Amino acid sequence: MRFATINGLRGYLALFVMLHHACIWYAFARTDSWSAPDSHLYSHLGQASVLLFFMITGFLFYDKLLNCRGREFDWSAFLTGRFFRIAPLYFVVLLFVFLIVGYLSHWRMIDSPQAILLSIGKWVLFTIPTAVPINGIADAWIIVAGVTWSLRYEWVFYLALPLISLVTGQRPGLLMLLVAAAGLVIGWKIGLNIKFAAVFLGGILAACLVRDRRFTEFCQTKVASLLVLMCFAVVLQFPTAHQILPCITLIVAFCIIAGGANLFGLLSLPVSVRLGELAYGIYLIHGIVLFTTLNFIIGKDATAGMSPPMYWACIALLVPVTLALAGIAYHYVEKPGINLGRQLRKRGTPALVPSTD
Repeated sequence: MRFATINGLRGYLALFVMLHHACIWYAFARTDSWSAPDSHLYSHLGQASVLLFFMITGFLFYDKLLNCRGREFDWSAFLTGRFFRIAPLYFVVLLFVFLIVGYLSHWRMIDSPQAILLSIGKWVLFTIPTAVPINGIADAWIIVAGVTWSLRYEWVFYLALPLISLVTGQRPGLLMLLVAAAGLVIGWKIGLNIKFAAVFLGGILAACLVRDRRFTEFCQTKVASLLVLMCFAVVLQFPTAHQILPCITLIVAFCIIAGGANLFGLLSLPVSVRLGELAYGIYLIHGIVLFTTLNFIIGKDATAGMSPPMYWACIALLVPVTLALAGIAYHYVEKPGINLGRQLRKRGTPALVPSTD
């Protein structure tokens, strides 16, 4: 499998995000404040993992552009494939969010019908406008642990890709360039942080480096895997990943992994590859699992009274539950969506566009 190390990395990143939010939940149950953990480790399990997700996106899609040099890239097929890869599971998760909101509001209409429909519309648009309250439930975003914020960056990147493709020799039509310009304007209007654009550029850098045989030969050595671990150790010395030095260090680590560093075989294990398949499901679903368990089944007050060992034992039991639900989602929601996207692309000119799954 091409770039198998990246596929193996994705599943662990999604699990790390779950642990990050589990740590936040423990403090939230006690203080009613949703904020980054004090621990550098637990903070980076979320922040650094999402930054690496952005790098993966930048890498995969710039790599596809490089592979299409000398051929026209089918932008319609690309956007169709992206929509049917991301939207089906997101909309299913959104349905559960709406059901939970209905339960929390005792199935009563607190806001006006117009306000509720407007809120639902903003969530359907991947919260690109903002993750607004729904029917008076101000913290509706906590149901999904707030993960939808990263989807805004993903979509703005996809929309901006026609402009980026100019560097690779592509000549998108005027319509796609206008779409790209609109994507950048949307990103600016909703206040997306420009620092994350540099993180996507880290993935683009990796896509260029992996074309150098000498680089990939080095990345497949044990020294390279050791260097990746050293980079992660350096990042842990910072309180946040949203600083220049830890970002650069993460980019270095990612470039080496993209080049073939498998962390002493870990990222090449079959279980790692399987986790990679479930990564999107783990990322979207884990918030609902945490919210349902800690808020409804155990109860927020009981969660706050747990000792740390007891709490993390509970979280350990929720990990396989999340994996099982992600597996079900992959086979019955994600995969059919992917296949539908492929079928729609085949009606166009699939030979010009590498798979975007």
